[in-house]
Amino acid sequence: MNNLLQRTITGLFFVVAIVAGLWWHPIAYMAIFAIVVLLGMYEFIQMIEGLDAKVRVFWALMIGMFLYLSSYFIFYTQLPPRWLIVMVPLVGGVFLTELYLKNKNSLLNIATTLIVPLYVALPFAFLHHLAFFGGNYSYEILLGFFILIWGNDSGAYVIGSLLGKRKLFPSVSPAKSWEGAIGGFLFSMGIAVLNYHLLGRLELRDWLVIGTFVSVLGTYGDLIESMLKRSVNIKDSGSVLPGHGGVLDRFDGVFFSAPAVSCYLLFC
Repeated sequence: MNNLLQRTITGLFFVVAIVAGLWWHPIAYMAIFAIVVLLGMYEFIQMIEGLDAKVRVFWALMIGMFLYLSSYFIFYTQLPPRWLIVMVPLVGGVFLTELYLKNKNSLLNIATTLIVPLYVALPFAFLHHLAFFGGNYSYEILLGFFILIWGNDSGAYVIGSLLGKRKLFPSVSPAKSWEGAIGGFLFSMGIAVLNYHLLGRLELRDWLVIGTFVSVLGTYGDLIESMLKRSVNIKDSGSVLPGHGGVLDRFDGVFFSAPAVSCYLLFC
């Protein structure tokens, strides 16, 4: 199948699934991104296997899913935040496991095990603040956030393909250009204005700030993921999304922008 057609079809199903989940019910939203978190952690673990390290898969997945699910239920059911104390024995379990296994690469094993939930699951836990901003579940801010990510990616791709000449970060991602990054930013600003008129919930100033965070930090997220993949000599993080690569490839814009947007909404 032509790669562009394959990419378009996959992207369409991808967008429809996310939008439908956000609109339908908070449980549907939680379930969809729980799957994304699990697949993303699996892909990241597969990437790390190229190193001389052994990720303790049980602990990595337990910590990641606990971070994601506990933060969700704190917002959805008003679960007391004191339940987050469970993180202490979970993290401690990683260290105790290495102590008893007596592996020569214990420090590297511990570090790689803990980086999996930190890099993948924690950013998605911040999305719950966007979903429940104001106290009750509402899909508008979260939907607007993802439309901004998709718009930034699309703008960067289109403008970069047509006008891209000056390399943005050639040592990490030779295909990306300054022209593409600027195009993505301009697309994001236009979408921020549309979000204000079509989705509401926030002031225009807030949408523009969020659009800036998404464009700038989303680009850095893309570059950092490219750096990580280059360090283990792979092109895509996975193949679960034909024409797009893996889950990490599609959600790299979330990893740094979601925490920033959450903090902005918390303190603005």
